[in-house]
Amino acid sequence: MSKRILIVDDEEDILDILRFNLEIEGYEIETHEAPIELGSKLPDLIILDVMMTPKSGFKWAKELKEDVRTANIPIIFCTAKTTEADMLTGFGIGSDDYICKPFRISEVKARVAAILRRTNNTPNDKRDSENIIRYEDITLDLVRKQCTIGGSNIPFTKLEFELFSLLLSSPGEVFSREKILQVVWPNDTIVIDRTVDVNITRIRKKIGRYGKNIRTKFGYGYLFEV
Repeated sequence: MSKRILIVDDEEDILDILRFNLEIEGYEIETHEAPIELGSKLPDLIILDVMMTPKSGFKWAKELKEDVRTANIPIIFCTAKTTEADMLTGFGIGSDDYICKPFRISEVKARVAAILRRTNNTPNDKRDSENIIRYEDITLDLVRKQCTIGGSNIPFTKLEFELFSLLLSSPGEVFSREKILQVVWPNDTIVIDRTVDVNITRIRKKIGRYGKNIRTKFGYGYLFEV
């Protein structure tokens, strides 16, 4: 089954270029010139501009990430807002990637493929203890890619889940920012060290009282302390 990609941009030429080139790759494409209400059939990926009216891409993405139904949909910002502060805002909201305009279509194709490859998880009912990580009332299901605390689902993004899994799977081990970037982010994604800090802050907030267990080892990196 082909992957569904929703593209939202107020420039008709951009929509046409992305639709044409991504449909050639076999994706099912839906385009809109402004944020919309998502129906029951959710997209597998959203490519999103920032500077739109009446609602900006940043604002709409934040709403999607705060809704448990849509929190895990990968988002790529594709925008002319190119400063480091803009990129940090995008990653802080929970985007999986950030592409600056003007873009090369080959770059867009590569990044789309990389994100969809990471999120192409096949259900598997033959789970065993190796696929479950537990600490007190935290449960990480590595097959279903779900985190629950006290039975309540935690709406992690893909990257947040992978980062938290890395820390929780090796309690007490210090992971440098460089190691985290190497393990969690794919080689064809351009990120900065600060991106790790932003994701750690979001994870701490989402896991409530366990946020204090994620410790900063100044000069070294991060660890989950038990």
